[in-house]
Amino acid sequence: MNHKNKTNETRRDFLKQSSLIAAGTVLTAASGIPRVHAAESNTIKMAIVGCGSRGRGATLQALNADPNLQLWAMADAFQDKTNASAIAVKTELEKKEESKKFDVPQERQFVGFDAYKKAMDTLNPGDVVLLATPPAFRPLHFAYAVEKNLNIFAEKPLAVDIPGLKSLRESNKKAVEKGLKVAVGLNNRHYFRTEETVKAIHDGKLGDLTSLWVYRMHPTHKIGDPGNQTPLEHQLRHIFNFNWTTGGFIVDALIHNLDICCWAIGQLPVSAQGQGGRLLRTAKDQMIDHAAVEYRFADGRRMMLFAQTIENTYADFESVLHGTKGSAVVGEGVGEPKMFADFNAQRHRKDNAFWTPTTPANNSYQTEHDRFFKAIRENQLWNELERGIDATFTPILGRMAMETGQWVTAEAAWNSTFEYVPDIANLSFNGPFPLVPDENGNYPQPIPGVTKI
Repeated sequence: MNHKNKTNETRRDFLKQSSLIAAGTVLTAASGIPRVHAAESNTIKMAIVGCGSRGRGATLQALNADPNLQLWAMADAFQDKTNASAIAVKTELEKKEESKKFDVPQERQFVGFDAYKKAMDTLNPGDVVLLATPPAFRPLHFAYAVEKNLNIFAEKPLAVDIPGLKSLRESNKKAVEKGLKVAVGLNNRHYFRTEETVKAIHDGKLGDLTSLWVYRMHPTHKIGDPGNQTPLEHQLRHIFNFNWTTGGFIVDALIHNLDICCWAIGQLPVSAQGQGGRLLRTAKDQMIDHAAVEYRFADGRRMMLFAQTIENTYADFESVLHGTKGSAVVGEGVGEPKMFADFNAQRHRKDNAFWTPTTPANNSYQTEHDRFFKAIRENQLWNELERGIDATFTPILGRMAMETGQWVTAEAAWNSTFEYVPDIANLSFNGPFPLVPDENGNYPQPIPGVTKI
């Protein structure tokens, strides 16, 4: 792949290659849509698929969002995770004197790679499933949830490769036809102060945006010795250290701030080039320790990504936006968005901000569930899936550019047929395994100039 067209990408190319930010916006209430929720009974049943820390948090937030929601079934690949989450959720509900919301006897606590089916099979059409497994499994589980006519909360990222995103898009067409409500775990989209800041940018508070900068730089993820674990179990217990489980560091860790920047500028990138990999890291996994990616939009404006996971180095976690009237800091890691009349926006700066949001702070994780369940109860059209696909595609494009060392267009990326686990529906602890270390315990790494998209 060459870069001869990198400066000639047109607005038409951009429109052709992306579903656009607007296509992923949530629709408001409308008449004539199927009433897909538990109207005949005031109680909605819910299943959680994926009982790790994020799944546990999403479960409690969902239960807080609706007074007549009942946790009915749980599923995970590992028994200890299902047990731990069941105890934690039940204990938390007991503290709030809401024990009636927990109705998950042992026979509805399912374990294994087919546990998602067993949990969803206990629900009725119009009930709710939370999908919080590693994102490699999201397209498979989403498709089954749609088949079962369930309302769906899907944690980010939505997939780890392009075939996964395409699968989700096809499944979502059926979800839309059925009137199912779909929420995506881009919680920063539901932070009131971020919403107000992006609206102010759209209203011209910063003038025209000229460039965007995304940072996530902090100490590394640790990983222990696998001991007697199989490669598959070891990988699933350390999902952030392997590419097939989460899509890699860029996809999992930078999705929020990349999404906020694209939201602010109102476009998706049409191409990217980048570099990165393992400079110092020797751990036996696939975790990168540095990356830099340049994204370009159709009109030539750029967004830069900087990632680093090296001990005792400079740390930063924010998004910085430059416009013709100044700069802003906003997004995950920031907390309090601010705008400045100069170009020295930074999250720790406390002086001379000319604009800050007036809306109160909120728990965005809770708000996304509050809005989701309100849509279910009031029969609003609510589908964030396309927005989630856009948000997931952007970091996948950046990862492809970094791994290949090439200038990668959005068109070429979207046409990729590479799958990390082509037969994930038949994955088993008995093998074959999707990723196997060599005789020294080392895992394959992308090679720029050799690796293909």
